[in-house]
Formats: sequence, structure tokens, C-alpha cells
Amino acid sequence: MLGRAGKRAGLVVVKPHAFRHSFTSAVLDAADGNTLIARDAGGWASAAVVDEVYGHVDVHDPVFDAALRTVWGETK
Repeated sequence: MLGRAGKRAGLVVVKPHAFRHSFTSAVLDAADGNTLIARDAGGWASAAVVDEVYGHVDVHDPVFDAALRTVWGETK
């Protein structure tokens, strides 16, 4: 079902993990990188899992932000 919806939207591949990753990145950004808040919001058993899987990128880094906006076709 998700694959068909992605095709209708003109996307190449849509995977459920992409939604979880986007959600977690948004929570970490809003919480200034606080993995405890992200853990609770995402339902993980430990903040270490959040840090290991999603904490590899500093979402507050202006270089990362600029690169992401370029990929998304946005300007600041």
C-alpha cells in the first residue's frame, strides 16, 4: 500500500523507516538534541538506541541544514 501511494506521488521508493527517521529527526531538532525526549516520543526502550541510530548527525549544524534544504529543494 505504501509503495503504491509513493508511486502515485511520483516518488521512487517509499519505506516506512523513512517516516520514523523523519519523525525522530524532527523531535531531536525541536528538543535541541535531547535523546530522552526523542526516546519517549518514539517509544524506544533506551535513549542509547536513539543516539546510535539517529544521533549520528547533528541536526543543528548549519552545514547539515543547508545540505538538507538543498536536497529538499528549499531555500532559507
